[in-house]
Amino acid sequence: MNPKTLGYTTMIVSATLMGCVGLFSRNINTSGDVIAFTRMIVGAICILAIMLYQGKAQQIKNVKLTPAVITSGVCLGLCLAAYVSATQYTTLANAVFLIYTGPVFSTILAAIFLKEKISALTASMLTAVFIGCLFIIGIISYQPQTGLTLSLSFSKQNMVGDILGLMSGIGYGLYLFFSRYRTDISSDSRSLFNFSFGAIAIAICFMVNPPSLATMDSTSWLWLISMGFFIGFGALSLLTIAAKHLKAAELACISYLETVVGAGLGILVFSESLTVLQAIGGILVIGGGMGEIVINIIKKRALGHKPQSHQPHPQP
Repeated sequence: MNPKTLGYTTMIVSATLMGCVGLFSRNINTSGDVIAFTRMIVGAICILAIMLYQGKAQQIKNVKLTPAVITSGVCLGLCLAAYVSATQYTTLANAVFLIYTGPVFSTILAAIFLKEKISALTASMLTAVFIGCLFIIGIISYQPQTGLTLSLSFSKQNMVGDILGLMSGIGYGLYLFFSRYRTDISSDSRSLFNFSFGAIAIAICFMVNPPSLATMDSTSWLWLISMGFFIGFGALSLLTIAAKHLKAAELACISYLETVVGAGLGILVFSESLTVLQAIGGILVIGGGMGEIVINIIKKRALGHKPQSHQPHPQP
């Protein structure tokens, strides 16, 4: 199989599996932090086993742990715990769209602390994601009698889940932001430490608020183990393969398939519905999240296909 085809195929399957988080979590009779902890542990064990099999033990030892490495893992663990919990309290569409507001927070933090400039294109994309978020959680709503209304309140029905969804988006943004401080670490080593410190962070939360497994029946345990295998090990392994054959921008674009899968499962499996504004909001989040990446890819390809005579000649 062509390397690019292999990369696209594995990434599509990985993103599809990631989009099934809500399907699994709603069939497990326990809290979201327990589910997230299991996924973190399974991910850490699997990536460690893969690295040891590939003879990369020394690579793990050579990684210098810094606050940025630890914090990025902690943020990922808490972000996932909030996201899984959100799928249990709000619609799957709301939960998956809201976690993908993370790049907005990451970009804002980078502009403040890393002094990165925000271009007009980036600003427009971030605005689209922000407006989409307001549509999804109902702060901007529409009624035939009153038209468009702006209200600083959440929908009562999904309030807890929507707040958790926003928290997962903030956590995801912090994870992306802190990950930028140590780009020298290989992707597999980074994954190992992210999963490990994410699990440790959730375990510390367990000490403050011990989880209960009293409601876990055999079916729940089966779903939990299956989730750890398919979404923990399966999605992670496929993502690792895809990362070897695709560029970061290509990976980022395909990852948004997760939002479509998550929202689709909510509608098809759980008979959830989206208002017209929520659907528009989801489109804005997806479009704003991957719009700049797509535009930049198109620009690069256009420049790459220009005739040689149109290229500026080096000055003597």
